[in-house]
Amino acid sequence: MMTLSLTVILGMLGLAVDVGWAYYRQQAAQAAADAAAIAAVRAAVTSAAGGALNCTTPGVYCNTVNCPATAPGSPTTNFDNACMLASANGFTTSGIDTVNVQSGVTSPVPTVSGPAPAYWVVVRVNEVLPALFGAAFARGGLSPGAIATAGAMGSAAAGSCLYVLDPSAQDAFQAANGAAVTVNCGVYVDSNNSTAAMLVTGGATVTAPTISVAGKFVENNGGSTSVAPTTGAASVADPFASLPSPTPAAPLSGNFTAWQATPYTPAPGTYSGFSVGNGMSLVMSAGTYIIDGGTFSIQGGSTVTTTGGVMIYLTGGATVNIANGSSVTLSAQSSGPYQGILFYQDRSMPAPGASTFAGGATMNLTGSLYFPHATLDVNNGAAASGTTMAIVADMVDFQGGAHLLADAGGTKTGLSAGYTVSMIQ
Repeated sequence: MMTLSLTVILGMLGLAVDVGWAYYRQQAAQAAADAAAIAAVRAAVTSAAGGALNCTTPGVYCNTVNCPATAPGSPTTNFDNACMLASANGFTTSGIDTVNVQSGVTSPVPTVSGPAPAYWVVVRVNEVLPALFGAAFARGGLSPGAIATAGAMGSAAAGSCLYVLDPSAQDAFQAANGAAVTVNCGVYVDSNNSTAAMLVTGGATVTAPTISVAGKFVENNGGSTSVAPTTGAASVADPFASLPSPTPAAPLSGNFTAWQATPYTPAPGTYSGFSVGNGMSLVMSAGTYIIDGGTFSIQGGSTVTTTGGVMIYLTGGATVNIANGSSVTLSAQSSGPYQGILFYQDRSMPAPGASTFAGGATMNLTGSLYFPHATLDVNNGAAASGTTMAIVADMVDFQGGAHLLADAGGTKTGLSAGYTVSMIQ
């Protein structure tokens, strides 16, 4: 009985030793997988150099391959970075080990639901260990392994982006009748509408490095886009959701329509409406202007300029109407809490009226247009040529020859730059 018992006891002890060794090797494999996944995504973000991440970005690889038995001495693609880090942690693809690297830009990530990174990398590390002391109980050996997923969260570096936030509206983004929209960061449409979340029609063109649509994309009647939109994409967050709101004071009259020989020169402050008309000129001093009710209205033949950076906050139902034949040159503040923000409509207004940047206006707008619960209309030949703009709105509508040319802006738009590299599994 003692002999039989010792056989079982020693066998179980041997199996415990083998399992303990396998657990140690699994932890080592996890460390290698984590390091490899993070290294690959960081290398991809670096290769993108602040631009949109996609499978055609030089140095960014989208594939599924096993690392070589000998790790590269220097990286050519971001997969090389993954293999080098796995090797540094003791794992290469050999007779008993396998290091597999998979990547892509599609959503959702194949290994975990929820996160929607712009680019993801999955690293799988597996090792086959022979059973030593517990061979009688684990004849096939043990196979510890690990899996890690890293992703580049966020969007391309700061610049001109167009965010459409409405979660369900039909034609939340619409470009028609020869409108031309060009942005160098990307177009992101949150609407999951199954009929047409984004509509490009009537000879309109949309040029952007990436177009992401949660719902259905429709293109017809001569409409076109520079890249094929990604549909079924995860919605993106409001990039200005944490922007603080200024507090209105007792309002001053914002009526600047009476004729006078010299330009109006209003100071920063709170105004009940803000109207420039009858061909008058107005020069705004640098600072924050709060429009509490009414309309920020620039009528035809009028001219508005600034002596420095301004932020125009719309509350109390206030909207914008820049009309035909006006000339408007406005720049956002270059520092402070409203750096890069030109127009900011109060987030607490649930359904304000549409704001219009209308036809024939000569606009030079440097800064972001933030209308989180309103429709933004750009129409009838409006031209914002050579401007630096990001647009964040509930809905946008480009019509009738409207042109929006938005170029790279960095801090001029107020958008935070770059991707965040994160472990997501």
